[in-house]
Amino acid sequence: MNLINLFSTPVWSTQLECFDNEKLANKCYHLEQTRESSDMSNRGGFQCDDLNYPMFRRKIYEHIPRIEGKELPKVKIWEWVNINRKGNHNVRHNHFGRGIFMSGIYYVKVPENSGNIRFFDPRGSMHMALEDYDYYYGVADYQYLIPEPGLCLFFPNWLDHAVGENESDEDRISIAFNVVYA
Repeated sequence: MNLINLFSTPVWSTQLECFDNEKLANKCYHLEQTRESSDMSNRGGFQCDDLNYPMFRRKIYEHIPRIEGKELPKVKIWEWVNINRKGNHNVRHNHFGRGIFMSGIYYVKVPENSGNIRFFDPRGSMHMALEDYDYYYGVADYQYLIPEPGLCLFFPNWLDHAVGENESDEDRISIAFNVVYA
């Protein structure tokens, strides 16, 4: 018997070794000291879209998942900094909007127990009440990934996600981004 998975949701992951994460963390902290937080999806913590780091944009662009033989549309990277301290988290949200090709996140600093990223099942909750779903998949409406420094994730902009509470005494620093049509 063959299993055919229909309508799967891609999340691409890669380990990027092209950044000095300590230097990148310092840029993020400098931004925090000189700008106000925009409080997009975070509860507590700091978010700001003023990083202005061309090398980051260039490297993310180079790693956008591509399909062989198909040209990537003309795009640019729009990024923002997230600094989450103990007790901070990011609520469930997505980046859905016209002009957004895909979304992603790069992890700069990730202490142990500083919060995993959760990706929610995009099919909605109605099917989860059915017995076959429980039998084949269990009852979780999300899957989570454990971040680590240097990890870069790319995912559809419509995919709901959240970040768990930072239970560490150290800061978790990430740079989220949207790949937008230029």
